[in-house]
Amino acid sequence: MARNQSRDPLVTSVHWHVDCRLTAELPDDRVVSSRFLMNLPFGAVTLALLIFFGWELTTDLSLRSNIADWGRRLSDSRVELANIKSQQREYTTLAFKIETAYDLMKGRLFVTHFMRQLAHLRPASMVIDNVEATDSSVLVRGSLVGGAEEATRDIGLYLEQLRKDHEIGSRFDSILVTNLERSRSGDQQNFELTFRFKPPDNPQ
Repeated sequence: MARNQSRDPLVTSVHWHVDCRLTAELPDDRVVSSRFLMNLPFGAVTLALLIFFGWELTTDLSLRSNIADWGRRLSDSRVELANIKSQQREYTTLAFKIETAYDLMKGRLFVTHFMRQLAHLRPASMVIDNVEATDSSVLVRGSLVGGAEEATRDIGLYLEQLRKDHEIGSRFDSILVTNLERSRSGDQQNFELTFRFKPPDNPQ
């Protein structure tokens, strides 16, 4: 009797067992889960925000550092500027002194000879306190020890000697006593001499 090769559907296989799996409670075994796909945009936005705020923080720190650096430079520049202004004032004062000395040496009056003769020709009783030069004249102030008559005689002789000096007399239009008065102490006479320059267009 030939064997029936067809399988009886009602007969169970040797390897058959009941499927007890709870499919709804099993973890998702897909390669990319739906939860990951949902969190991906939020993660990207969060990362972008972190990068943005990190960049802003870096920019702010860099800006603060630059401001502090420029503040220090500005402070240093103020000190340097003050030093430069101080040096400029010193140079201006020095330049003025040099120009004044040059004008005196170049001008109508030979200063060295004039001052030497003032001191050399003065009488023993005379003290010269001040010599002041202007564009038109030279004022010499001082005092003479003694009475008014003696002071008048001494100062007259003094002026005659100055007028005869070839360097001094030829440069002035007049050499006069413009003030002679008794001092408060009573034992001396205060005087003022005026040396008036000749006009520039007059020959010496």
